[in-house]
Amino acid sequence: MAFCFISKVTDKTRGPAAITVLVSEGSDVTLPCSLSTKENIQQKLFDWRKHDGMMGVFMYDKGLHHNNGGPGQDEQFKGRVFHFQDELKHGNASIIIRNTKTADSGDYTCFFPLLQTPQIFHIDLVVVSSLKPNIRILGTTDDGVQLQCVVGGASPKPKAEWKDSDGNILPAEETQVTDRGGSYDIILQATVTKTDRYRCVVTQEDINHQIHAEVHAAL
Repeated sequence: MAFCFISKVTDKTRGPAAITVLVSEGSDVTLPCSLSTKENIQQKLFDWRKHDGMMGVFMYDKGLHHNNGGPGQDEQFKGRVFHFQDELKHGNASIIIRNTKTADSGDYTCFFPLLQTPQIFHIDLVVVSSLKPNIRILGTTDDGVQLQCVVGGASPKPKAEWKDSDGNILPAEETQVTDRGGSYDIILQATVTKTDRYRCVVTQEDINHQIHAEVHAAL
């Protein structure tokens, strides 16, 4: 899976255009930041930070910048952040983060502290991890056929359900959910009593994303 989605949300506490960017884990993502005046910023200063300014992401200052662990850059971003050199003359201070990780998710700010009127832009980055579920038939018991669905490393937290070919949700048996620091593993089992095609459906409601895997069970 690879996708990138950008939306603008009016939020009086964060400025007129708080931007949310969604990207699949492992992909590159552009965090947008441009002056509406489109003035040349080649000789300006702009500073990208994460989590209320606590983590240095990228700083540009009159032609100098850090991207390889220079002063102020957090180790998490070393060698992974790049700007658009040719776009600076048009007021574009956007950056690219290469090979995104779920740990990159969070609130970012792009700050121009030395303009006549200092400007700050807010971007919410959500790095999504949602691998296709792994399903299998565990075996047959007196009650029916046991199905198992395993979801690994999903973020944001997903909901997993077994459904029959008519879309009916099946009662779940042993559901195990493990939180690995914001990345979730789920094991979901169900017993079916008729021959049909069954789907394990994984839904991440926060990002309106759904994926499934299907298996044929015969009784």
